[in-house]
Amino acid sequence: MLNLPIILELAKADFKLRYKSSLLGYFWTLFKPLMLFGVIYLVFTIFLQNPLQNYAIYLLLGIVLWTCFSEATSSGMHSLESKRDLLIKLSFPRESIIIAAALNSFLTLALNLIIFAIFYAWNGLVPGWTALAFLPYLLLFFLFTTGLTFILATLYAFFHDLAHIWEVMLQILFWLTPIVYDLSFVPEQYRLWLYINPMTQFISYSRRVFLIDSLPSVKQHLVLIAVSFGVFVFGYWFFKRSENTIVETI
Repeated sequence: MLNLPIILELAKADFKLRYKSSLLGYFWTLFKPLMLFGVIYLVFTIFLQNPLQNYAIYLLLGIVLWTCFSEATSSGMHSLESKRDLLIKLSFPRESIIIAAALNSFLTLALNLIIFAIFYAWNGLVPGWTALAFLPYLLLFFLFTTGLTFILATLYAFFHDLAHIWEVMLQILFWLTPIVYDLSFVPEQYRLWLYINPMTQFISYSRRVFLIDSLPSVKQHLVLIAVSFGVFVFGYWFFKRSENTIVETI
């Protein structure tokens, strides 16, 4: 059984520990995505003259969502190893550690979304009623990310090379996800391949409700729901199937 108080305490502890010895502390949660946003924005607006309307908002939302995904999966993959002593000494649901690691990154996302909201209002944009769909998107995003993190953390316990492989995969996936460009720039015969990547759907649908004020089709929503719950259920099952062996291995 999941223990919510333990998950929340672990997430808060990780969040505080993450910036404990840092001079700027929690401000790094805001600076890192903003610095990446600044560099990409300058390149694609000044040098490449990107024609997209409201490109700053378009780009910032993609970056904050991607940053959350990247940090959650990377830190979650190492979470069991970093909490090895806790796993051995105490008896509690071991999946709490992985969920807390993912939740920690979503706490950072919450702060980054405040910055996004400020930029959004600064550009004179007003969200329509479709923006309410962003909340269930976040829930599905959390389920998908946590499910994938369960898989990565389980595999990493047995194959430490996965850390290097995943680092490279994140770089590849960054450019295979429409973060800095729009899907309309991609030749139509290749767009389906990009939609196979669930991050394409999360980012594209989120932008759609904020910038176009329209919702994807029912079929698109059903696919997103099925993928999110499917990955979470499989990831959780995959972890529980191996958790006793994992504790002995790490």
